[in-house]
Amino acid sequence: MTTISIIGAGSVVFTGRLIVDLCLTKSLHNSTVILMDINRERLNIMYELAIRYSRETEANLVIKKTMDRREALEGSEFVVNTVKVGGYEPMEEERRIAEKYGYYRGVGERVSDYYGGIGAYHQLKFFLELATDMEKYCPDAWLIQAANPVFEGVTLIHRMSKIKVVGVCHGHLGYKDVVRRLGLNEENVRVTIAGFNHNVWLKDFLYKGENAYPILDEWIEKKAVDYWNSEEYLKSLPWECEQMSPAAVETYRLYGLFPIGDTVRSASLWWFHKDLESKKKWFGPTGGFDSEIGWTLYLNFLKENLEKLYYLASNPELKLTEFYPPTFSGEQHIPLIDAIKNDNQTLLQLNIPNNGIISGIPDNVVVEVPALVDSSGVKGVHVGAMPKRIMLFNMIPRMLKMEQILQAFIEGDRTSLILMVAEDPRTLSFDNAKALIEEQLSQSWNMEALKHYK
Repeated sequence: MTTISIIGAGSVVFTGRLIVDLCLTKSLHNSTVILMDINRERLNIMYELAIRYSRETEANLVIKKTMDRREALEGSEFVVNTVKVGGYEPMEEERRIAEKYGYYRGVGERVSDYYGGIGAYHQLKFFLELATDMEKYCPDAWLIQAANPVFEGVTLIHRMSKIKVVGVCHGHLGYKDVVRRLGLNEENVRVTIAGFNHNVWLKDFLYKGENAYPILDEWIEKKAVDYWNSEEYLKSLPWECEQMSPAAVETYRLYGLFPIGDTVRSASLWWFHKDLESKKKWFGPTGGFDSEIGWTLYLNFLKENLEKLYYLASNPELKLTEFYPPTFSGEQHIPLIDAIKNDNQTLLQLNIPNNGIISGIPDNVVVEVPALVDSSGVKGVHVGAMPKRIMLFNMIPRMLKMEQILQAFIEGDRTSLILMVAEDPRTLSFDNAKALIEEQLSQSWNMEALKHYK
């Protein structure tokens, strides 16, 4: 059928979801899946579980494993990148260093877990290395970029490589939380969600063909406060309550469109994030996903999930489908592959070069928009103009931050790193920003970055 390589297959979050979805997609049964990771133990666990799940569901997948990237890429038609270089501990240490200099929750404290270290250096470097290897060993393959930063990463690859690349994320599914909270029948809802990755907006919101924003406005006016005072809200996990939080509503009031998914955090203004009490006020009882409480809960969730995988792998008599029911995850990787390989036209939410899709954004900037996918490729659905206020105060500044990160990375420009930090409203002085960058670059895991940024 087809050959799919998963790079970073030891991922606690992604690989299991992809295998389940693949096993449920009958048109991709008998495909070959190559799992690649540099962590032998994690790789062996995912390999064992993938084989067992394929057998239980009678998907008859051919599962292979390797620690050699070239071996994984040769002959592949689709490459899924889930790599987080170095894991989370270096990032956490960089956060602690930044807090010494007065930056609560680190530099770029909103959605700060996605950028893979100072200037996103390690992630961006790996992305380009992978793209270069694909040009050598599978030049006609599609790269499905799942690892963050998707916005910077897919834009960089698009500009500097000839491979076919598309970015995927599940953040846009936050609109389903809006629909459920409003009590609407999802089958009668039509939405257009557009922007940049982790920075997307509910541009069109229709219910039974009519504008549904008045329904949302009525909920805000009559029911929002009761919800925020309810036991359901006050006892929910940080990633369960942000979509309809006070931060989401206030950001909607400020910009005129409702923020979706991670946008609730990334697009909300700096004073929402200045300390834990502010975060609790705006994002819920734990302070949201990026707070010291919310992020610790997430790291613990990853640890517990890994322990569960170890347990399942070491007990082959257990039936995996009882622990991971055979239901689709909602991730878009496998539907994307199926659409291209089997000409099964599908509408997905993807990160692709703009090429006129959103007015006022350069063609070579990657946007997150609806796209039709089939065997001919990926075609973005025209979105048109976004509201001017969102463009001027959110999207253009976010695009410029992306360009700053890429310019600093491509040119090895340390001064640009310092200037990016100096723009943070919490910066005490330029010298303070400079000292922070110097200390972070001096860490053992940043020796390559130290040489790179001159």
